[in-house]
Amino acid sequence: MTLIHRSPSATTSRPHGCGPRAWLAAIATALLGVSANAAIIIDNTVNGAITNDFEGQTLGSQVGLVSETGATYGERFEGQTLSTAGGFDVLSGAPTAALNLLANDVATDNVGIVNAGSQVIFGDLNGEIGEGALSVLFDAATDVFGFLLVGSNLSGEITVSFFGMAGIELGTISQASSGGFFGFRATGGDLIRGVSITNTDPSGVGFDDVTFNALAVAEPNVLALIGLGVLGFSVTGRRTRLIGSRYAYGNM
Repeated sequence: MTLIHRSPSATTSRPHGCGPRAWLAAIATALLGVSANAAIIIDNTVNGAITNDFEGQTLGSQVGLVSETGATYGERFEGQTLSTAGGFDVLSGAPTAALNLLANDVATDNVGIVNAGSQVIFGDLNGEIGEGALSVLFDAATDVFGFLLVGSNLSGEITVSFFGMAGIELGTISQASSGGFFGFRATGGDLIRGVSITNTDPSGVGFDDVTFNALAVAEPNVLALIGLGVLGFSVTGRRTRLIGSRYAYGNM
């Protein structure tokens, strides 16, 4: 969010005929829509307070969502459209305003767990390990996200899309799918509440040691209610002063 500084001598005008209710509605809309100006950057040094290693999960294709500490794993978010191209999952469209994680009804098209020296999670497509989409919904917002990429044959790309608390896309980053650690950081505006990952690596890829934070922040609708409360109090106080002034003038 960008804060605009106004000098003490500056004044704020409003269009003729625009009353307090219209202003309250406009500001509520602005507050509910705030997610803006977040910048997602690559930062391979990130190390969150929580790391998911999937060691307690059952091997194989998974039915439904996969729960780990602080996060849930599935295929996509409600509102996203799933298709395939070149033997890989493709996600398009925007998630719904409240992020809702979905699993594929077909287990071999959902997500799975495989042992690759350690247990890793992967997006599944027709039982082919690692070609499918993988999405993560965090229990709380995070400013960092990272994972160890496993199984890459050093060709193709991996694409990560980041979503804020209101489901608005914060950014999408594509990189060559070389093995190793991939890290990201939100540098301003909204924090990360969910991510979707797709890839075009011919050998398929898995994900291990997924790391992130769990930060306590107010949801957008809470911010809107707080803002409306403050503005409502301000309007009520102004109206009371006006009534008092009229009463005083009437008795002079």
